[in-house]
Amino acid sequence: MADALTQDQTNAFYSLDSQGRYDHLVEAAKASGELYTLADEQGCVLINTGKEQCLLVWHHPSLVENWLKDDYANCHAMAIPLADFVEKWAPGMAKDGFEVGVAPSLAGEAIVVSAEELAADLA
Repeated sequence: MADALTQDQTNAFYSLDSQGRYDHLVEAAKASGELYTLADEQGCVLINTGKEQCLLVWHHPSLVENWLKDDYANCHAMAIPLADFVEKWAPGMAKDGFEVGVAPSLAGEAIVVSAEELAADLA
C-alpha cells in the first residue's frame, strides 16, 4: 500500500479546484498504477447525486480515509488496479449507467465523467 500522505500534501491536494484534482489524479494514478474507492462489507459504495449513481475515486488511500466518517464510517479504501479499471470496470460501469466522481473535495465537489472517459484519460 502507498505511504500515507502528509497533512501538507493532503491540504495541497484539497486546495486544488475540481479540474486540478482531476488532472492530479490522472497523473498520480498513471504513476502508481492504482485508483482507490470507498468500499464496505458489500463492496464498492455508489453515491447517488440525485442525477446519477457515482463511484468516487481517488489516487491515494489517505484521501479516501478523509471520507471515513458520518455515512461512510463503516467503509474503507479499496484499491483498483488501473489495468482492471480501464479493461473491466469502465466497460461494465458504462453498461450499467454508472458515472465516476473524480477526486471529490471534502465538500463533495467533483468532476463527474463517464467511466469510459476517465479510462481514456488514464490509458
